[in-house]
Amino acid sequence: MNRETFAIIGNPVGKSMSPQLFQTAYPQFSQGSYLLLETDDCQKAMELLKVLRIKAANVTMPLKAACLPMAEKISEEVRQTNATNLLRREKNETWSAWNTDVYGVRESFLAAGVPIQGKYALVVGAGGAGRAAALALTQAGARVSVANRSVREGLFPLDAIPRLLTTCSLVVYTLPVKKEDHLFLTLTKDHTVLDASYALAPLRQAAERAGACYLNGYHWLYHQAVEGFRLMTDLPPNTAAMRQWLGLEKR
Repeated sequence: MNRETFAIIGNPVGKSMSPQLFQTAYPQFSQGSYLLLETDDCQKAMELLKVLRIKAANVTMPLKAACLPMAEKISEEVRQTNATNLLRREKNETWSAWNTDVYGVRESFLAAGVPIQGKYALVVGAGGAGRAAALALTQAGARVSVANRSVREGLFPLDAIPRLLTTCSLVVYTLPVKKEDHLFLTLTKDHTVLDASYALAPLRQAAERAGACYLNGYHWLYHQAVEGFRLMTDLPPNTAAMRQWLGLEKR
């Protein structure tokens, strides 16, 4: 039985599905191999990873950017998004940072049979998840617009969403809270919507009302975890068991 230990760090993480998903992916690992480490302090998080001899850790809010200075090596996706969702201890005891959210977004659309190349896309939110979504879609050949609560160069305000929806077919919603429904009244059956949050599903009702293709956050969770678990363990996860546990065939 494998005795290596893994974790998720961030705040809050108490309701994270990652421990159960990890155990489903790797039944050969001992129970308790994946820990919940709740903190919003990066220094404390890194100390816990060191003391507990964590081999690799998923990273969630609010540490996706804060922990980057702790990594000696960063992937190209991390460099471009300035956000990590995975830290891995290397053999020389340094840390490397990765971003599998980029993979998760791209594969969520492609695995559902939704092409990206040549499409117009709207990403709502410019935090770590939003930047990963924008990069994934851009790399896959889409033309991407980003709407955000705070506006700066290159971003649209949230009240531009109704107009932007009339020109795009792909939508990724990454804000931590649901915004007003009136912003999404121009959704149609020609849109495909991906929610980042599997817990809140903020755009489910609007998408279903419009007859749009709706991909809930379990798709994103699954695809980023497949890539992330490989990086964490150097072993292929049981993807069939993961999909069954998440209920993706029925969602």
